[in-house]
Amino acid sequence: MIESPQIKSKNRKQIKFNPFPGLRPFSVEESHLFFGREGQSDEVLKKLSKNKFTAVIGASGSGKSSLMYCGVIPTVYGGFISQAGDSWKMVVTRPGNSPIDNMANAIVESNSEYKDKSEEELQVYRTINSTMLRTSSLGLIEALKQSNKTKKQNILVVIDQFEELFRFKKSKDNENSENESAEFVKLFLEAISQKEVPIYVVLTMRSDFIGDCAQFPSLTEKINDSHYLIPQMTRDDLQSAIEGPVAVGGGKISPHLVQQLLNEVGDNPDQLPILQHALMRTWNAWETAQDDEDMLNMDHYESIGRMEKALSNHANETYEELDEKDKRICENLFKTLTEKGGDNRGIRRPTALATVAEISQASVDEVKFIVEKFRATGKSFLAPSSNIPLKSDTIVDISHES
Repeated sequence: MIESPQIKSKNRKQIKFNPFPGLRPFSVEESHLFFGREGQSDEVLKKLSKNKFTAVIGASGSGKSSLMYCGVIPTVYGGFISQAGDSWKMVVTRPGNSPIDNMANAIVESNSEYKDKSEEELQVYRTINSTMLRTSSLGLIEALKQSNKTKKQNILVVIDQFEELFRFKKSKDNENSENESAEFVKLFLEAISQKEVPIYVVLTMRSDFIGDCAQFPSLTEKINDSHYLIPQMTRDDLQSAIEGPVAVGGGKISPHLVQQLLNEVGDNPDQLPILQHALMRTWNAWETAQDDEDMLNMDHYESIGRMEKALSNHANETYEELDEKDKRICENLFKTLTEKGGDNRGIRRPTALATVAEISQASVDEVKFIVEKFRATGKSFLAPSSNIPLKSDTIVDISHES
C-alpha cells in the first residue's frame, strides 16, 4: 500500500546519507531526492484530470516509474486535481505473470483496514477480488467500490511496466493468456468510462512497445487521446539530477566530475540508470575515503570503473563472492528473468522464486540466498527491495533493463 508521503523540503539540511537509489526507481518516500523533472508531473496530471486516463510513455531508462512515484503520486496527494480533492487511495500494480491476480492483490494491499489481517485472511480477500475481476468487465469497478465503501476517496490505479502485458499475452505457460490480457484491458477501460466511482488510471510503458497497443483498439484510442511522452532530459536537467541529491544528502561534488558525467551521459536516455548506479557507487567510495572537507571527485569515480564499468564491476564483485554451485544457480536465475522477443527486444520475465528453483534444480533457500546477495542495500540488481521478505511464491525481477 502506498500512503500519503511526507514530502520533505529539498533545502532541508540533513545528516549525510547516500541519496542515490542505484538501478531501482525512486520510491514515493524519496521524492525530496528527485531532481531534473520539474513541471512534468503537472503535465501528466492535466491529462489525467481531463480524461481520467493517461499513458506515460518513454524509452527504457527515461525515468517513467520514478516520475510516477516521486512526481505524480505526491502531487495527486497535494490536491492537484482540484475537482477531485485531496483524499486519494493508490492501487499500484504490474501485469507480470498474472495481470488479474496481481490487480486483485494490489487492491487488497491498498486497503488500510486489512493491515492487521493474517496471511490466511488476506488470501481470502485476494481470491474474492480475483473472482470479481474475472467474472465481469465491471469487476474492477465493483472490487474498488467494495474496498472503498467506508471511505469516500478518489482512486488512482497505477499500472506500471504495462509492456509486461504483451509478453504475458504471448506466454506459452498459460493457455488463457490471450483472453486474460483482453479482459485486463477491458477492466480498466470500463472503470474510467463510468461516473459512479471516481477511478483514474495511469499506466507507464516503454515507447518501443507502443505499436503493440494496436492489438487492443479501444486502448489505442484512449492512448491517442491522452498520453505523455517523457521528454529527453537537457544538460541542465541532468546537472540538477546530479547536484541536487548530493546537496540533500549532505555532500559536495567537484565541478570537474559533474562535467565529466554530463559528457559521458550525452543524449542517451539508456544511460540514466547507469548514471544513478555510478553515483551511488562513487558516493560509497567517497564515504570510505573522505575527510570532512572532501568532496566526490574524479579519484572516487575512477575507483568504481566510471560509468563504462561501474555496473559490470559491481555485479562481478557480487558474483565472485559465490561458490561454484551458487554461480550456476545465479546464471540460471538471470537467464530465467530475462528473454528476447521475436524482434530481439529485451523483455523482463518476472518469475516466482519456487519456479526459479525448479528450473535451476536447486532448493528455494539456495535461490533465496542468491537473490538476497543481488538485492542487498546498495546493490539493487534484483527486486523486490531488501525490506520485503522472500517467500517461495515471491515474484523476483531484475530492477532495470540496463
